[in-house]
This record gives sequence, C-alpha cells and structure tokens, in this order.
Amino acid sequence: MQKTQQKIKILKEDAEEAWETSQNPWVYRASSVYDTLTAESEFAAASRQLQKLDPDFTMENWKKDVMEHTLPSIMKLFLEGRIQELKPWLGEAVYNRLAAEVRARKSEGVQMDTNVLAIMNGEILACELEGSTNVEKGADPIILLHFMCQQIHCVRKKINNEKKGDAAGGQSGADGDKVDPDDKTYIDRELGEIVEGSEDDIRANSYVVAFQREYDEEQMALNWKIVDFRFNGAIAYL
Repeated sequence: MQKTQQKIKILKEDAEEAWETSQNPWVYRASSVYDTLTAESEFAAASRQLQKLDPDFTMENWKKDVMEHTLPSIMKLFLEGRIQELKPWLGEAVYNRLAAEVRARKSEGVQMDTNVLAIMNGEILACELEGSTNVEKGADPIILLHFMCQQIHCVRKKINNEKKGDAAGGQSGADGDKVDPDDKTYIDRELGEIVEGSEDDIRANSYVVAFQREYDEEQMALNWKIVDFRFNGAIAYL
C-alpha cells in the first residue's frame, strides 16, 4: 500500500495547501473544478494513447475482459502460490514482492484458501500518462483499477510429515478400526489445522492493481503488465 498511500497523501496535501492559501470557499471550489478538469483531460489523453496502440481498445471492454478473465486467473495463481506462472504478467518489482510473500507462506507452512468465489465491483480509478503516477513507470499509459475479490478467509498450517504419519496411523479401537488420537478430520490431516478464520468466513477483499500496456519486441505483440498490486483491506461478506 505504500505507493498508493503516497499518492493519496500527495493529493491530500495539495488540497490542504489550496485551502490554506485561500479561505474563500468559492476560490477553493474553482480550484477543485480545475483539478477535476485536468484529471479528466489526462484520462482522455491516456485513453487516446492506448487507442493509438490498439485502435479497437475501449475502456469498458478492457475492464470487462480483465474482470471476467484476467483477474480470476491472477488471483487463483497468487493464492495457490504458483508464482512462476504469474511471472509473465508481472513487472519486476511486483514479481519480487509477491514471490517473497509466497516464499514466506511456504516456509511457515501456511496455506490460504484458494477458492475465488467472485471478482466484482471493478472501478477504473485513473488512466495516467508516464510521470503522473508513483507506480513503476514505463513509456505507456497506466490504468489503475480497484476491484473486490470474494474469498474464504481460512488459513491453515500444515502438519509436518512425521506428525502426519502418526495421525494417519492412529491407535486401534476395540473393533480394530484405527482411531485418530487427536480426532482430526481428513482435511485437517491433509491440509493442516485452521489457524486463522474459518471455512465459512467469507470476506470481500479490496485490491488496487495497476496495468501497463507494453510492446513485446520479441513476440511483436502488445501485452498488459501488472506494475503494482496491493491488498487494500477487507470487509465481512454477508
């Protein structure tokens, strides 16, 4: 969230400075209108640049495709820790950060629930030209997208192989059947015990992701690259 927070901080500081330099609310309103118009013109300029790269590009069709196809795959791979398969989609800085998160999960033996129940509430926050954003930059415009991902908040800690074997062996009961001494379910034995959340703790997680259009000279094709990816909080989903 640091880069996104920096951007929000800058916007907040600009607004505070505008207010401090003029206590007249009409002057302040005029300044706000100017800022809005500037943002809109920048959005239009970036959109035109994207259409130069791809004449068939439209913002709505792009968002629809990302929400229905790209993000479900990206989230699934991330939750499953398949970082190498994600690599072609990611900018270097994003890849390094997410790879570190996945390595940390694996070293701690924890596993997040990998079910993606829904991708929803997509909103394009900005479409900006190079130099106007704090994310990792290149030559092409960047689209900043917010979305919600409906997930099961259930984190399990895997049991090591020795304990797993003991649990699988168990003890013999009076009828000769094996009895699990810890009375653990099959899922607990295979995936580990729940250490955070539960199997029915459904949450809507908020994410902000920045996509950048780039030209791949080797493949002679236009691709989208994720140059920033941030978890932005969660709410219980009722």
